[in-house]
Amino acid sequence: MAEKVMKVHVVNSANRMQYLDEIEAMHRHRYRLFVDLMGWRALESDDRLDIDEFDNPNATYLIAINASGTVCGSARLVPTWRPHMLKDLFPEYVQGEVPMGAGIWEWTRHAPGDPAFTKEENVQARAALHIGIMEFAVSRGIDFLTGIVETRVLPKMLDMGWKCVPLGLPVEYGEGIAFAFKAQVEAANIDRVRARANRGDPVLVEMPRGLLTEGGLGRRAVELAMRLPSANLPRAEEHLMQLVGAGR
Repeated sequence: MAEKVMKVHVVNSANRMQYLDEIEAMHRHRYRLFVDLMGWRALESDDRLDIDEFDNPNATYLIAINASGTVCGSARLVPTWRPHMLKDLFPEYVQGEVPMGAGIWEWTRHAPGDPAFTKEENVQARAALHIGIMEFAVSRGIDFLTGIVETRVLPKMLDMGWKCVPLGLPVEYGEGIAFAFKAQVEAANIDRVRARANRGDPVLVEMPRGLLTEGGLGRRAVELAMRLPSANLPRAEEHLMQLVGAGR
């Protein structure tokens, strides 16, 4: 795996048509992690895709993809003014009101790494995904992320610099013990996590809207973004936009 060019792609309703293969790979990857590895039997399905009611146009996916195009991890973010898991399925995890507002998004289906990867590959995938989530949150003016996390995962979140506040007591749910949390988004934390992961450049990739309407050219832009170091992306995007303007 080419760790220095692993990036986290922003995939949403505006550009999902350029990422159809990666979206399906994400759902299959989530199934492997949540059902095969973690034993979440409630998610079992014949097609081996992890898809629920919150995988809808309100969702923004952050998908970690390496230089060869392999999906290495993903996370799902949903604005809390839309239907979301904590409010609509598991409000009992929260003591008091479920936090909602323009500056609060829900973070679910966090799926970093894969048992088939090496230890180093998983470390890099996990770091890239956390950095990408931080970069996206800052870019959108998000102040807090909420969600439900297993108690055993909390030390890993704290190790990545997240300041997490529990929203309620831990709940035993069958396959483990989990609790609802609210995590503060801090721009200053991005540089610290980048330095620890030996990443000096941003990991987040969001295709320019002008490219996304150009069918095959938009897909070429996605594939280019997978391969190039982040420092080279602006020049490549400029060139592709020139091709769009020329009608090529």
